[in-house]
Amino acid sequence: MSTANALTIAEPLCRASGLVPPTSRTSVHCRGRSIAYDSLAGEAARYRDLVNACAPDGAAVAICAEKTAATVAAIAGILMSDRPYAPLDPAHPTARLENLLDALRPGALICDEAGLRRLGGAARRARLAIIAIGGAGPGYSLAALKSARFRTPRPLAAILHTSGSTGTPKQVLISAEAIRVFAEWVTSEFALGPEDCVLSHAPFAFDLSFLDLFASLHSGASIALADAGAAANGARLIALLEEAGVTFWHSAPSALGLVAAAAGDRVFEAVRCVLFAGEPIADDLLQRLFAIFPNARLVNIYGCTETNDTFFFDVPRTDPPVPLPLGRPIDGVDFAILGEDRMPVPEGASGELAVHCPTMMERYGDERQTRKAIRSIGGRRYYLTGDRVRRDAAGLLHFLGRADSVVKLNGFRLDMAEIERVLHAHDGVREVAVFVTEDDGAKTLCASVSAPTEQLTGIDLRRHAMRVLPAHAIPRRFTFSAAPLPKNTNGKICRKTLARARLQA
Repeated sequence: MSTANALTIAEPLCRASGLVPPTSRTSVHCRGRSIAYDSLAGEAARYRDLVNACAPDGAAVAICAEKTAATVAAIAGILMSDRPYAPLDPAHPTARLENLLDALRPGALICDEAGLRRLGGAARRARLAIIAIGGAGPGYSLAALKSARFRTPRPLAAILHTSGSTGTPKQVLISAEAIRVFAEWVTSEFALGPEDCVLSHAPFAFDLSFLDLFASLHSGASIALADAGAAANGARLIALLEEAGVTFWHSAPSALGLVAAAAGDRVFEAVRCVLFAGEPIADDLLQRLFAIFPNARLVNIYGCTETNDTFFFDVPRTDPPVPLPLGRPIDGVDFAILGEDRMPVPEGASGELAVHCPTMMERYGDERQTRKAIRSIGGRRYYLTGDRVRRDAAGLLHFLGRADSVVKLNGFRLDMAEIERVLHAHDGVREVAVFVTEDDGAKTLCASVSAPTEQLTGIDLRRHAMRVLPAHAIPRRFTFSAAPLPKNTNGKICRKTLARARLQA
């Protein structure tokens, strides 16, 4: 990575004292402490020097640590060293993290105590240099360090991993230029500046964190970090919002649901933007957010790890559409809607969304996966999202479900996303997930439902669904809970967990 490209991301940290007025808020707030930009810049420079001392030029640097100001400094330090950072979530199972680390073949590992517990053994076996968060430097010999290098058309800044919900996690290689373009769009579209404070809810290993980190650093805004404990607790999220003076909220809808449940009659007038992404939002939650954030611009954001955010929709406070559309494309985004033959569909028809954008990944770690996911249309690269959409008469895109949400069961094609939409329309349903279980070769269509009342039954939902769905599309087994449905670390409903629980019941 050239120094010029690295500095487009990290330089705001280094020149923060000139960017942020002395009267401005501090840069990173976490666990009751605030660290100013100039202090953070000094820490970033220290990590840069440590990485330069132990990692080969161009090699990725893995980082596995909880969300703290020191972790932000370490990420900036990696970028300042002209190397891509590869964040790994310490909340993930050890076996998954070890597999990811082995496939990455990084030049070094930066970790805190939590990361060391997960990956210390694997790093030692690979004879990787380990840099401790808050520590003095490398802890292990570099004698057999692997000199992995990445050669791409543009310098790399980050390597993320997909969730692996549909198979083995993919490495997603993202350029410095893609992150710079995205940070500039966020700063311009939402007038983000030094007087703002952005709540960072997503783990650093999740693509939502790009907005939190890089748009904040680019604009000079402060960052309020929700660690793993706070991210799952509505009362703690509210405390962080109030202590840090948050003006800009960004998360999956499930996190906003936690806040709505814990807020009581409180309102947060200082919050001027609420962005949500990653999953559909329930209409009752949306109405609650209008009351909790009376002065906020509410925006539905659409994107994926491979493209970053690509569409957005400003939600009107009067008669918002249900469900919310994906909206209109971000500056520089072009798209096509493709049929099963991978050709553009007629106007008004539905199909798979393909996206061309300046924020697109360079490639996957496996070139075979890249060739499957990228299609050339008119001489330009388009990413095949796997999402089915339609465009309405006003030009807005509407999400219809995943291409892989269509399954064949007992000779019938079933769209599980459509079944979920029908069930979710019942007034008694807060969350719902539809999935197929298989036991001794027998496949069963199931639904797990989060409902605020114990009075809702499977009979109620079957009667409701029969008004719209054919008999073969109505789940045979329903499971009910007053608690929210289980989520993965990205804040999305974890259908694998639900399916396992159904089989074990």
